[in-house]
Amino acid sequence: METKYQRIPLAVDALFMTDGSFKPKKIYYRDIAYEITKVMQIRKYCPRVVRCIAPVEYTVVVDSQEKKIYYEQDTNTWFSIKEVITENERKSDTTQ
Repeated sequence: METKYQRIPLAVDALFMTDGSFKPKKIYYRDIAYEITKVMQIRKYCPRVVRCIAPVEYTVVVDSQEKKIYYEQDTNTWFSIKEVITENERKSDTTQ
């Protein structure tokens, strides 16, 4: 059974600071806005499960849940990563 991952594009509202840094404040996914209540950690990290170019990983709290979102400066895009269940995995899950 192979696990696959998909890059999910996000629209993000961010607050820009006077030093040029910024923090995400709100995520938009499927026409729904989610408020980011806290930024827990910011680090440069490239997840190996999807294609990306040197993104910055933000660990944030949304609806009391910790989430990871990524900002890719080279393409000026935000994204998250979602695990995708393949058709073969669904069939094997229903037979058990």
